[in-house]
Amino acid sequence: MLLRYSLFFILLFSLTALASHYPAWLDLPPASIHQWRQADGAALAANFARNPDFFEPEICNLFATGDAHAIGEFQLLYWLSGCISRCSNWPAYPLRWIGLLVLFGGCWAFGWTLLQLTRSPLLAALGAGLLLGAPILVYYGPNFLPDAPAFCFVLLMAACLFRAGQTQGKGWLVAATLCATVAVLLKLSLAIGPLALALSWFWSRKKDSLQSKLPWNSPWLLAALTVFALIVAAFRWWVAAYNAGHHTAYFLTNTRPVWNYDWPFILETMGLVGKAGLPVFASAGLYLAVLAALWLILKNWKTTPAFFRHLPGWTILGSAAYFLLWFRMFREHDYYFLCLLVLPALLLFLGFRLAAQYFSEKNLALGLGLFCLLGLGHNYHVQSKRLHLAFEPRTFENLPPEAFLPPGALQAAGIPVSARFLCPQDPSPNIALLALQRQGWTAYNFGDRITAEVLRQYQKEFGLTHLALRDTAWYGPLYRRYFPKRVYAEHGWYLYKH
Repeated sequence: MLLRYSLFFILLFSLTALASHYPAWLDLPPASIHQWRQADGAALAANFARNPDFFEPEICNLFATGDAHAIGEFQLLYWLSGCISRCSNWPAYPLRWIGLLVLFGGCWAFGWTLLQLTRSPLLAALGAGLLLGAPILVYYGPNFLPDAPAFCFVLLMAACLFRAGQTQGKGWLVAATLCATVAVLLKLSLAIGPLALALSWFWSRKKDSLQSKLPWNSPWLLAALTVFALIVAAFRWWVAAYNAGHHTAYFLTNTRPVWNYDWPFILETMGLVGKAGLPVFASAGLYLAVLAALWLILKNWKTTPAFFRHLPGWTILGSAAYFLLWFRMFREHDYYFLCLLVLPALLLFLGFRLAAQYFSEKNLALGLGLFCLLGLGHNYHVQSKRLHLAFEPRTFENLPPEAFLPPGALQAAGIPVSARFLCPQDPSPNIALLALQRQGWTAYNFGDRITAEVLRQYQKEFGLTHLALRDTAWYGPLYRRYFPKRVYAEHGWYLYKH
């Protein structure tokens, strides 16, 4: 049964990968939607390739002190990517492949839990395929951000907890704790899932037979929660101390709560969420499946065990609190929706618990198969548009793939690895610097305040050596004075030397 499920899942995963243009995406540098944030993660990985010290993460931006040491989330995936790059020339961007592997494992684990409920390999694979087909998960899975891998670790945590309940084994509880810890270290907002589980357990432990056996009603679960909380708190303390010690700041780590904004801004943001956010959050097929699951849950609410009744409520509360606290970010940053996928995943799981009571396996398979086909078409449409944006960026602020130089290109032109660049056309911290495979500064650090005094200071104090432009019209008298010699003009770059 497990083998049949795995084969069905591999088939659906492959179809989703093809519909989502994975053969093209997997060879691309940070590109398309939110290239800025992608480049931040890729910069960490690139610098780990140069210096694989796990506790010395760096990005490409040197900030105002000439120091590139900065971190925001758990550096495990970036470190692994850097080690792969250091040891091998393939793949070009290991973070995409690491994300692909984690995506496969997390969605397979979700389908495995459905298999335990339905005992049907086909239904389990179709359910996993529906969740896998969420456009936001498909896009950010093999990507440079930690959000999708973190969500997949939550799915792995849920499967381990389910197995712990089946076997009453402490080993699976330890595995679930490890997965939850990694998920929340990668992305703090993914605490929504583990916290909802913990609160539901505490709330219903005296009413529900689900908790009557080990390990659910033993000190082991409390110990696991304590270890989880201590590790997460210790890591957040280390991050704050690390950035403060280097006088740097990782990007967009603060909340943007709804109460900081006026009513017209709130309405406008809600309109943008509905227009741009919801269509890429889930596929048409997943929305329909979740609505069907919700109908089954409400229909059977009174007979549902207390634990499963409380779980959706706590998840909704956690999701709502997260949405309100980071409200401003939902205007343009669709990856902030990723942690909210815990809610449709939970509703699918609860719906599958009940579906067999109302529908035959054949009818369920037909319905779910139709939903999966809708999801594949939805994904093809969304990812096609995003792939086009990768090669045809909307503005000069986003770089096309050909702008990311091949390894050794600048060394061959006589530009050393130690060169420090100024990229005045780039408003992001890392995109242009990552493309050049060098460290330095961008317009993110100065805005339009780049003066002769600034250039003189940075050349003297921080070793600024080169200027990088995408448009020679920017090469005015100020830059001619401090960077008089052109040393490189390929791949759309014009590089000048001090």
